[in-house]
Amino acid sequence: MDNVLLKSAAFIFLIALGYFLKCKGVFGKQDYKILVRIVTCITMPCAVLISFASYPADFSLLMIVGLGLGMNCLMLLSGFLLSKKYPRRTRAVWLNCVPGYNIGAFAMPFVQSFLSPASLVGTCLFDLGNALMCNGTTFALSKNILDGTKGVNFKRIGQTLLHSVPFLAYVIFLLLTLLQIKIPEQVITFVTPMANANAFLAMMMVGMMLDLRIEKAIFKEVIGMLATRFIGAALASAAFFFLLPLSLPIRQALAVTVFAPVSMVSTAFTPSAGGDPAVAACVNSFSIIICIPCIMTLLAVFGIL
Repeated sequence: MDNVLLKSAAFIFLIALGYFLKCKGVFGKQDYKILVRIVTCITMPCAVLISFASYPADFSLLMIVGLGLGMNCLMLLSGFLLSKKYPRRTRAVWLNCVPGYNIGAFAMPFVQSFLSPASLVGTCLFDLGNALMCNGTTFALSKNILDGTKGVNFKRIGQTLLHSVPFLAYVIFLLLTLLQIKIPEQVITFVTPMANANAFLAMMMVGMMLDLRIEKAIFKEVIGMLATRFIGAALASAAFFFLLPLSLPIRQALAVTVFAPVSMVSTAFTPSAGGDPAVAACVNSFSIIICIPCIMTLLAVFGIL
């Protein structure tokens, strides 16, 4: 128990340290992008590889991909319905920042560090469905809704997915698992140090991304979006844990994963959809702050903390 509490404190400390060092000028405002590339291209795929390597083939788990896809669609619909009274610039933020989950850089390190190795498979599969929406589909749909146009550029979405290293890692390792192609132990041993670095680098990166300034003019909008996200997360978390016919580790992982903050990709797409980048960045930062106590509370309920 003491070790788990110390690990929790270390996570919070790393986020605070990243933010502090950025504020003091040790890191520049854009330096987090370097860590983003390291995490998404190296440490996260290594963590995914180790997770799938230790999990037996189970086709029933493919339903989790649908859950990730479905949650994004439900939250997109919620953003659409609740933002009808707002101007276009505000609606663009609702449509892009209410759906979408930052799983690889936030939820995954928590699952990797606090839950069983088998749990991470559930998180990865949920993120596979999430990635199908975040990497262009949500943006395209939001543009169509706001502009009143029809049709979605699936070619551009496909190109975006094919350039996403985490997405390709999920697909490749999932296929290897389902085809029962065993990953050599030598490979697992080789990538383990890089996988172990994932949580540390991800938490530092999150801290460097934080921007806790909020203007009064956008306060109401930000609160509305955050409330929508976290009410949806609470309902989904309870449903996943109590209703899904899956193993306990997978249900625990999904219950935690759905509390992940706003996707970085969603935040990046928001200005292109005509939304206010300052509002999107604010929603992103405060969703991270709220996620930490939510996830810690869940872990305590599970008896892990």
